Amino acid sequence: MHSAVKLIIGVVIFLIGVYWYTAAPIFGHGGIEKIFGTSTVKAFLTVFAGLFGLLLVFLGLIIAWIEYEDLKWEAREKKEARKKKK
Repeated sequence: MHSAVKLIIGVVIFLIGVYWYTAAPIFGHGGIEKIFGTSTVKAFLTVFAGLFGLLLVFLGLIIAWIEYEDLKWEAREKKEARKKKK
């Protein structure tokens, strides 16, 4: 699939997501609220509050893993530099 098509699909999905959260407050109809019994913003905040700690755990693990790999790479480079000097 061509990159431009993927870009257009991504933008359309983004706009649908924005509409999902802003339709009721901006346009005044409560279609989603009537279906789920709660506002989409309230549901989003509930999910965000529940997943925020998990996001921090994974973000911390990713940062630690990147830095660990960086330290391994630096140690390997120093070892190779010593071998070249000999």
